[in-house]
Amino acid sequence: MPTGILSVNDGGKTTVSQLVGAPMAIPARVLQLLDNAFISESLLRDAGSNKNGLVKYDEETPLYLDGDLQEVAEFGEIPVVSGQRGLPRIAVANKRAFGIRVSQEMRDENNIDAVNTQIIQAANTAIRAQERALRAAFSNPAIPTIAATAAWTGSTAKIRKDLANAQEIIASATPTASQGDDLLGFEADTVVFPGSIKPLLIDNEEFLKVYKDSLSTEDIRYTGKMPKDALGMTALATRTWPKDRVLVLMRKVVGFYSDTRKLSATGLYPEGNGPMGGPTESWRSDTTYKRVIGIDQPKAAVWITGVQPA
Repeated sequence: MPTGILSVNDGGKTTVSQLVGAPMAIPARVLQLLDNAFISESLLRDAGSNKNGLVKYDEETPLYLDGDLQEVAEFGEIPVVSGQRGLPRIAVANKRAFGIRVSQEMRDENNIDAVNTQIIQAANTAIRAQERALRAAFSNPAIPTIAATAAWTGSTAKIRKDLANAQEIIASATPTASQGDDLLGFEADTVVFPGSIKPLLIDNEEFLKVYKDSLSTEDIRYTGKMPKDALGMTALATRTWPKDRVLVLMRKVVGFYSDTRKLSATGLYPEGNGPMGGPTESWRSDTTYKRVIGIDQPKAAVWITGVQPA
């Protein structure tokens, strides 16, 4: 009697024809790859939807009322203290989209790898586009800038001091029309490094000296990963960031995003509306979104420049 052989390749496999026959399979995979993948959604608050692609907002609105609380005598009238508003601004939404194609040849040859590669490429490109849009928003000249005490590429770099200096600038930020000890009320809680920063941190003793005892498990020299926090701030990194600077900020306060159209994808459909995918013999799925990004509290962020050559 023949002996059965068990292989790691046994079991059901998805074919390209099955993907075409299940129109929502490819868009579902795209949306899964993009779920929580935009760094803008980590740094900015969701301001809700907008109807026409335009968002009016106020820049540099203080987080305090226009006046102090007052003592009120018994039966005295409680005074009303007005809120404050910043400078009016308008942000415009940008529509971004991409399509993924499946050809009849991919079906005939069951080239599932080409389909998967295209899905990954599209998702990565969408993430890069969103990070570039965020980078452009943070080029707002109202965001303060300080120079690093020394380039982080050298032994004299004082990375923690530079981060602390940025934190202090944010914490001590005052309204443009400040009176007395008015503060905007910010506390930095996040630092965004360029993706190229790891080789600099791994050789900087001043930065690494605190990772001892209970913190030793976060030492980048052993883990090969960025620490989870730096000076009490959540540490993030992105490859699309300018490599000569680091951004310190108060997350969810520094700015916002607002969607005219939330991220969505169509089911796979024949391009030519005919048999075999129509005259181009192809099927496609389109992914789109339309989003406004605004930096309405520029003083809740600080750029540290000169950390390494641009």
